[in-house]
Amino acid sequence: MVTITLRGREIPLEFSTYEMKLMQEQIARMGDALGLISGVNPEDKTDTGFATSPQRLDALARAIVIMGNAGLELAGEEPDLTEKWVLRALRPKEIRYAANACFDAMNEGMQSEIPPKEEDGPVDVTLEEMKKKGMKES
Repeated sequence: MVTITLRGREIPLEFSTYEMKLMQEQIARMGDALGLISGVNPEDKTDTGFATSPQRLDALARAIVIMGNAGLELAGEEPDLTEKWVLRALRPKEIRYAANACFDAMNEGMQSEIPPKEEDGPVDVTLEEMKKKGMKES
């Protein structure tokens, strides 16, 4: 799991479909949210000053709160992150690091846990059960 360290606190970042939904409700549609988090002005792609704009910082903090609280909850910890705490804990030189951590968590969350479907044909049910249990073939 991807983590981010803010003020010495290691925070796991979880990204699932639920967090994607929250981000779309609270930040913007995913394409726009990704642009905001990365520091691209949606209205002017050449705007280099947008990287530290209030809109970008709000989007980044909101993404960290959403994914960080999900990660904390799954780890059995109190999901107590707020945007104010994140922005106070995040040093200006760490903005790019924080955005990259968010993207890493999103990339990890987008990975499929569903194994690829094998070609149709006869299936050895006993062998499949042995594989599930981690047993070796004889």
